[in-house]
Amino acid sequence: MGYDTMKERRALAKELDQKQHELRLKNQHDDWLADSVFPSLYAQCSRKPINPKLVVFAGTKSEKLPYTMRSLFTKLTEQGYTCRYFGVPSSFKNRKAEFAYYKEFFASYGVCKCLYIDDIFAPVYCVEPRAGQHVVQLWHTPALLRKAGYAIGKRGVAGEIVDRRLVHKNYTDVVASSGYVKNTLASVFNCSEDIIHGWGCAHTDVYFDKEFIRKSRHDLVRLVPNLTSQIGDRKILLYAPTYRGENDHAYTHRMLDLLLLKRLLGDKFVLLIRMHPLIQDGSLIVGDMRDLVHDFAFEVPQSVSIDATLCGSDMLITDYSTILFEYSLLGRPMVFYAFDFEQYTRRRPLFYDYASFVPGPIVYDSAQLSDAVLDMQTDFDEEQIRHFARKYMGGCDGHSTERIIHYTVKK
Repeated sequence: MGYDTMKERRALAKELDQKQHELRLKNQHDDWLADSVFPSLYAQCSRKPINPKLVVFAGTKSEKLPYTMRSLFTKLTEQGYTCRYFGVPSSFKNRKAEFAYYKEFFASYGVCKCLYIDDIFAPVYCVEPRAGQHVVQLWHTPALLRKAGYAIGKRGVAGEIVDRRLVHKNYTDVVASSGYVKNTLASVFNCSEDIIHGWGCAHTDVYFDKEFIRKSRHDLVRLVPNLTSQIGDRKILLYAPTYRGENDHAYTHRMLDLLLLKRLLGDKFVLLIRMHPLIQDGSLIVGDMRDLVHDFAFEVPQSVSIDATLCGSDMLITDYSTILFEYSLLGRPMVFYAFDFEQYTRRRPLFYDYASFVPGPIVYDSAQLSDAVLDMQTDFDEEQIRHFARKYMGGCDGHSTERIIHYTVKK
């Protein structure tokens, strides 16, 4: 027994040494890119004059253009600008492919009028933009509830990234959903509030498009498998929680009593479940439960846009997700299912006092959730939602895309 235990300890120690060695190599490689490759490529590629009709988009979360950038990309293209998107692959095949990617990126960045990013993007922090260029942080959420970046300090993965090498540097502009959230964004990016502008978020323009909202419900019902034949005249409850854990180890929970919710709500509602995109395998409807709730609970595929999913739903159930900000623009009811509040906020502290911040009832189990949903049928305070939207989303008015373009590309 002791031999096996010692053998296991040696194997674990060897595995740990290997991981530490790989991390050292990665850090050395990242340092080489940041200190040598990126500055050299930018110096070489920025010798030519700025092309006032070239706009670059870059994102780290997807190889495809993220929805937060689509309206800007589309509008600029329609107005005759050349737009290029650079999505960082999840991994490069080899160093040669990685260098080719960055060489192509800097060939465009070095001469573009404007660079838009929506998250951390390493090349931006290694070189200051030349005079006449805009480097614009759009961020991937309209406002913030959970602390992130420099506001976290040295906690978790985000803290380690911030501590290892200064990030969120060299922005000329940071886009905010309203002037009220400038202080939170300044603490996240460790920047002056002077470069933060309450222009509103470009992707929220569709929330003011009545035709888009009308069509969203039709598309949502049509694209969710089996929902078309089941929904009837029932209303749509959308459950859209955030993830637990860290970005690279995201997971969900199964703390919804679907059978109870079906029994109490099933005659008036259907329940749609939309998982956070970071969760790869997080179904809440598993095993025999699928047959038991097949006419009540349905999963929304990631192929259905989050905007269409929100606009097509009658009520939102969420927790600590920032989608409450977008949903507030619709003026519809929200319920906050915070069964793990103490545990969650120990790992991810919030900017605000949760109980006084969220514009709707907070519940802690499925029975309370059912009661809150039913109460909302007769006791919904729409003005509470509208007040929340004016405060935190005041810059979002259906014209944010054009406003951002005006100040960052045309001006």
